[in-house]
Amino acid sequence: MNQADAPATRARSLCNRSLSLHLQAFTALILVLVSAIVIGGMALVLRWGPDLLTDLSLKHNASTVIEGLRFDAAGSPVKLKTNDKEAAAYDILKEDSVYRVLDAQGRVLLASDGATLPYALPGEGFATGRERLTLTTGERTLQVLTRRFEHAGQPFYVQVMRSERLLQIVLDDKSQRLTSLIIIGTIVGTLLFSLVVAVSLHYLLKPLRRAATAAATIDIDNLSERLSLQGVPSELTPLFHSVNLALDRLEQGYRQQRDFLATAAHELKTPLALMRGQVELGEAGDRATLLQDIDRMARQVQQLLTLAEASERHNYAMQETLPHAALAQAGAQLERLARQREVQLQLPDTDAPHATPIHADAGALGVLCKNLLENALHHSPPGRVVIAEADHQKLSVRDQGPGIPADAMPHLFERFWRGPHRRDEGAGLGLAICAEIARAHGWTLRAANGQQGAIFEVDFSPASRAGAPLHQLP
Repeated sequence: MNQADAPATRARSLCNRSLSLHLQAFTALILVLVSAIVIGGMALVLRWGPDLLTDLSLKHNASTVIEGLRFDAAGSPVKLKTNDKEAAAYDILKEDSVYRVLDAQGRVLLASDGATLPYALPGEGFATGRERLTLTTGERTLQVLTRRFEHAGQPFYVQVMRSERLLQIVLDDKSQRLTSLIIIGTIVGTLLFSLVVAVSLHYLLKPLRRAATAAATIDIDNLSERLSLQGVPSELTPLFHSVNLALDRLEQGYRQQRDFLATAAHELKTPLALMRGQVELGEAGDRATLLQDIDRMARQVQQLLTLAEASERHNYAMQETLPHAALAQAGAQLERLARQREVQLQLPDTDAPHATPIHADAGALGVLCKNLLENALHHSPPGRVVIAEADHQKLSVRDQGPGIPADAMPHLFERFWRGPHRRDEGAGLGLAICAEIARAHGWTLRAANGQQGAIFEVDFSPASRAGAPLHQLP
């Protein structure tokens, strides 16, 4: 990409991210559509409006004549009573504005122009079924409407005529007023629509602005602050709720890390003090004890590093791994410890045919197997057997020790927790590391007491979600 294209690319990226720009673009589209509809409506009015207005004007005149007719005792029309404006038009504009009243046979009974014949097409007589006529007389074009009505049970007909030049004068005035009203209505409607959209945008974006202000106050010293859901539109509520849940997880993780660092510092403080004392004693000190303290501290540091790596999901490299092979390899690494503890390790056969692999991080699975086996060896009396089994569904490690006390069961997977009868000098991180590895893979880690000793089982079937809480068997 050259430098000339960079501004355009940034502008497109901004448009893609901006909610306001999207809403404004949508509003502009709506306004364009509304304007197109209005313009199309005006075009239709200009095209068909004159004809419609002509028919409406003739029908109005015919109704006025029918309502204003006065009849004698014999039931014949004798005069028309109407307003001054229409009366003047019939008296003065005799060539452009005419009414004629006919009987059922088409004879003219009353006419404003004194005519004795009805309006009819050239060469034809009066047709009762023909409502509209367009006649040409010289240079004039006449528009005629025939309307049937009854009086005292007798049928009559009224014909009203308007010349096109008179209609043009009337329609020009009405069309101009109609056009003005349409233009004014369009402008007012557009302004009102724009105002409503602007107010709506301001109101809809107000929760986002309030949330942004609240989010800006959240820092390391104010992790308890959350985004308010008050007044938030229902469409935005799931987003705000998800952000609050993410903040809950961040706060919990931060507090766990802070507690972890405090506990780790406390655990390392004691061996460091002992080592310092041994160094200060010089030749009088116990060299073997010093080396033992150094080994213990190195083990604790290594477990801390392993726990930190197990807690970070991006450190895992998933691949096809055989659980029984990982368990056998971990057992081979612990053969020396098993001999020291005088405990027999019963491991799965690595040559098992048709073994089914699982999708896991091979190194993490090996650490889990090693920690479970090591925990079982430390809790098994001499002369007993630790039985380890694994397939593509689950992995289990059984010891023949005293079992897990009921009060210890809830604390098994806590960091730095060690039981009161712990005989090894570990830091209390082995099972916590197993818990992190299981949680990262979506496995279920269980602990229970069997008929003889404790049972630790890892279920490889997917949990309800990655990072699901551990389940402990009663």
